Amino acid sequence: MNKKILVGSLAGGAVVLAAVAAYRLLGWNLMGDVNSLKLDLSRPDALVMTKSLSSLPRDLLTVPLARDVLREEFLFYYEQSEDRLGLKGSLRRIAYEHELGWGDQLLRMVLDQPAEVALWRDADGSLKHFAIAVSRNQLTRLLEEAGKVALKDTQMSVAGELRVDGDKVPVYALNYAYNRTMLFAAHGQRLVILSHPGMLYGGAQGKSADSAAGKTVASLLASDQSKQNIFHPQFHLDQAAPDGHSIAVKADFLSFGYQPFFGALEALRFDFSKGAWRSEVLVNADKLHKGGYDNAALWPVLPHDPSACFSVPVDWDALQPMLKQMSGKTSEPVLPLATQLQGPAAACWYGGSRLHTPVFVATRQAKAGGEALYGSLFTAAIGGKDSVRKTEAKGVTRWERTVATSMGEAKPALAVAGDTVVFSADGKLVDQVLAVRRKQAPAAADLLPDAGHTVGLIAPASLAQLIEREAYDTLPAAHEPVLRAAANEHLAPRLAALKKYPPYRMVLKRLPASGTAWETLEWQAVQR
Repeated sequence: MNKKILVGSLAGGAVVLAAVAAYRLLGWNLMGDVNSLKLDLSRPDALVMTKSLSSLPRDLLTVPLARDVLREEFLFYYEQSEDRLGLKGSLRRIAYEHELGWGDQLLRMVLDQPAEVALWRDADGSLKHFAIAVSRNQLTRLLEEAGKVALKDTQMSVAGELRVDGDKVPVYALNYAYNRTMLFAAHGQRLVILSHPGMLYGGAQGKSADSAAGKTVASLLASDQSKQNIFHPQFHLDQAAPDGHSIAVKADFLSFGYQPFFGALEALRFDFSKGAWRSEVLVNADKLHKGGYDNAALWPVLPHDPSACFSVPVDWDALQPMLKQMSGKTSEPVLPLATQLQGPAAACWYGGSRLHTPVFVATRQAKAGGEALYGSLFTAAIGGKDSVRKTEAKGVTRWERTVATSMGEAKPALAVAGDTVVFSADGKLVDQVLAVRRKQAPAAADLLPDAGHTVGLIAPASLAQLIEREAYDTLPAAHEPVLRAAANEHLAPRLAALKKYPPYRMVLKRLPASGTAWETLEWQAVQR
């Protein structure tokens, strides 16, 4: 496969994920308010291993699409961010007033050295909280000076202490801007920085550390490397340091919590080495083979030119608790649907529709029958039994209801045609799938040379169309003239650049026979 094509297409994944990491790691809105969510510090949502945090944005821009869309501002924005400038200024003041030599050294120690960064999602779903761990052999003097400063400085204090390898290790709090506080602790050659005191102390300094969180931080500070790599096993990563960057993100974060329904896909990973990016997917073979992952039946019924389309190996048994609960709202139990549906399912977005109205397509067993079950499911999910409109024609059963929403009138629909089941909050997309199935409209599979191994499809031009509609619909010129003008100046050129790229497909050519393993996810340009 052409390496330039692979690098160019990574913007659909590496740019999105690594850019989020870079925003959080390099000073862009580092410190949000602590939310009520209690973080499990032993289980981060993402893990970044890098030779240098400061080089991560520049290496991201080796992706041609990222370079065209993000421009040079991506490199320099974090240097001028309020949080980074506040932190830099505070360290310089402390160093100057106390005659220390590490005003800027501490930042360089973190950003210009090999590091591991673990990230956790906030209540709003963003990767807001992080822990940075680095190894340096120049920490002894820094620790001694930090201890002295903490006794007499208004911005630095001792927040508490931890036990690491039998030693008492002080945890320091640094207030570097309004409502901005970070924790740091060092032991031996290890330095750990936490983005917020609430990650360790429940939002209040001076209290005892949360025991589970304290054990995690103590492991990161330990001299034993196997303890330092406490997060590696859950991401199935080895202990070798990368020669570039490695970004692993759990599928549970990417799927907004729906990952239990397709547990065979556990994580995505993006690696930068020798000037190029590549991607991999963490696959649980035992769960995968249980439900099967043959995509051959999906792509031939999906309309062509999706903005984004992905197939996932669904564990239909995982639907049973939900279907059992929904059965109480229907005249006919819908629990049997869990045994009728089989194989993977597809979720697709189209430029002619909306971001909140993807179309879902699944396959049921041949000659399964029982269409009434799907009608009960639609009624239980959408409501309004008396206002549901049912039609039957040429082997297709379709249910539709008009629903008033805050975003206007919607017409969700569910249809069953042979072994194909399709649903969308936009009934027009359901009709498009049915038209493709009748061979009256082109299918996504028409341009796929290997549909059975294709697990995703991204069309930048169509995706730009979808983003453009959503952005401008939320910024009416009459009510948001300033933001509308900003979108015209900054967003429109980026979308124009995005529209120049061809579609790309994600190809998973090999599946592990057993166990859980990382498999290469190839990105290939689709020839029209």
